[in-house]
Amino acid sequence: MIELIKKLDPTGQFDVLKNSYLQIEAALKNDYAIDLDVSGIKNIVISGLGGSAIAGDVFSLWAKDELKVPLFVNRNYGVPGFTSKETLVILSSYSGETEETLSAYAAAGEIGALRVCLTTGGTLKALADTDGVPAINMMPGFQPRYALYTSFFTILNLFSKLGLAEKDGQLLDRIVDRIKLKGEQLSEPGNIAYEIATQVNGKLPIIYSAAGVTDSIGTRFKGQFNENGKTHAFHNVLPEMNHNEIIGWETYGAIKESFFVFEVLDETIHPQIKKRFEVVNEILAKLNVPVMKIQSSLETYQERLWDMIYYVDWITYYRAIVWGKDPVEINYIHLLKDRLKK
Repeated sequence: MIELIKKLDPTGQFDVLKNSYLQIEAALKNDYAIDLDVSGIKNIVISGLGGSAIAGDVFSLWAKDELKVPLFVNRNYGVPGFTSKETLVILSSYSGETEETLSAYAAAGEIGALRVCLTTGGTLKALADTDGVPAINMMPGFQPRYALYTSFFTILNLFSKLGLAEKDGQLLDRIVDRIKLKGEQLSEPGNIAYEIATQVNGKLPIIYSAAGVTDSIGTRFKGQFNENGKTHAFHNVLPEMNHNEIIGWETYGAIKESFFVFEVLDETIHPQIKKRFEVVNEILAKLNVPVMKIQSSLETYQERLWDMIYYVDWITYYRAIVWGKDPVEINYIHLLKDRLKK
């Protein structure tokens, strides 16, 4: 395993993943003053793509019982139609060059919404400095998808400073310690994440999660299979999946498909949704489809959330290694961006 990693991962993504806890520590220690009155806001928009958008998705789960106003994650040019002067718009672009986010920055400014930027620099930082918009620095030097840890905890730190969410120091210390420990475990030869990656190799990953509990983890998992593992992957959410996609399994095997199902679970899932998973599993068992459950037993929901996210990041990293691919390479994304510039 180690020799394969040295050969296939020349830029050292392995060490970046292992040391993800350092991003969390840096984000939480980022001490700055921000003079922004959010007492009258009626909604919040986090605008970003890729890892920046996932950070917003995960935060919507993290703070779902705490936020007093709706939060919307915007993955598009411009801003949603409900955006107003009473909207807090957080523009998140790790590079500062995401064209959709730059479009959202301009649109939010035209409306007169409250704006805050999260970035490492680039055009977004330059515009914010010119316009007097607060720009919070994120830890630089990472592939954007692996900057999820700095992106999310920068959002949490910001919301804490604005009085919109609590930053529980003891909870965060436990999350850092857990990721540090798990990084040691999952970087050892023969670890469970590597073994799962070998099992899914050659099969199409299908990911099922639970609405409002693990759906953002499922979205992350799918995207990481795409970018790290260089493979298609599909994600759906229960109970919605039970109203449509479940029927697709009726013809499984007709064209010799080979799927591998992951279920992202948590103890707080609604009892009826747990029953729904049980029925789906009965169907999959009859079809001889392998099922792997992703679940954490840690004390709090927030700890379990990050425990599972970190775990699936390792699985998809190793999916690239057993596939014989560089987990960092994203040639088709570069191709797309080059064509869009012409």
